[in-house]
Amino acid sequence: MTEPKNYALRLDGPLLRNQRQLLLKVADHARRRLPYVAEAGDEDLLEGLTTLLDEIADQAHDQHGIDCLLVKEREEG
Repeated sequence: MTEPKNYALRLDGPLLRNQRQLLLKVADHARRRLPYVAEAGDEDLLEGLTTLLDEIADQAHDQHGIDCLLVKEREEG
């Protein structure tokens, strides 16, 4: 059996707090069926969360064999 790869997620506490606050805001708007209007910097925060989730998915696959790709590949045809 091969040794699992070691990973270290690079977390920035204040950045992660801002990302979480953004997700809570978007979720609150969705619950109340209100439109969400993006503010300056929101796109960067969301891209950072996407990167974090991709890193977690990589670890799940490499260490535990769990296939949890977050983006389905497009079927051609």
